[in-house]
Amino acid sequence: MLPELPISQDTLLLLITTSFIASAWTAAIGVGGGTLVLAVLVIVVPVTAVVPLHSMVQLGSNSGRAVMTYHHISKPIFNRLLLGTTVGTVMALPLSAFWLTEHQLTLLLALFTLTVTWLPLPVIQQRKPRNEIIFGAGLSFLGVFVSATGPLVAAYLRHQTNGRHELAGTMAASVGTMNLFRIVLFTGLGFTWTEWVLPLALMIGAGFIGTRLGLLLLGRIPEATFQLILKGVLTLLAIMMIAR
Repeated sequence: MLPELPISQDTLLLLITTSFIASAWTAAIGVGGGTLVLAVLVIVVPVTAVVPLHSMVQLGSNSGRAVMTYHHISKPIFNRLLLGTTVGTVMALPLSAFWLTEHQLTLLLALFTLTVTWLPLPVIQQRKPRNEIIFGAGLSFLGVFVSATGPLVAAYLRHQTNGRHELAGTMAASVGTMNLFRIVLFTGLGFTWTEWVLPLALMIGAGFIGTRLGLLLLGRIPEATFQLILKGVLTLLAIMMIAR
């Protein structure tokens, strides 16, 4: 018998399954899983809880990868992103998601999902130290409202790091830090975590298992097939958000 939950058991099962699939997807392809979790959360939980919950789930996922790839993290890039993350989070405080109406926040999340799904991501190849600070500030500011900025971080770091191991480690550490800062921000704004402890624990646990499966699938299914399926699913979910 489960303790009293803020969501139904069917919804809990859906979120656990989504976390499992999304983590497997990210491990196999590299990006996309976080956006999938975000889209499902918007549809099934109170919209003001979406970004805090998504940040906590993604913190669990990214912190694990950061620990495993610690020796590959580019410390100079991470430190500059950390400075930018601090600035961006502070800048977003007066305009945080709690200041938006539910309708405004739902529409923003739906439009963000469609944007990262269909628009080409920017390519930044110039390796200038100030880029990391500016980029970290901008994404942290945006992340307070939409959370799932992983695809944008990957698009940037792909051309700033040396090799996939450094990319994976630096991305996990950077995105994990952004998640942590948002969690602190929303806690300070009064978000109550107590009733979400069990759903979050189960989602994070499912994510770890999904990651292991995704690594087994790595390279076995064409990336183009994965991406086509993901785009279709995310587009459908974005339409459902708008219609909510």
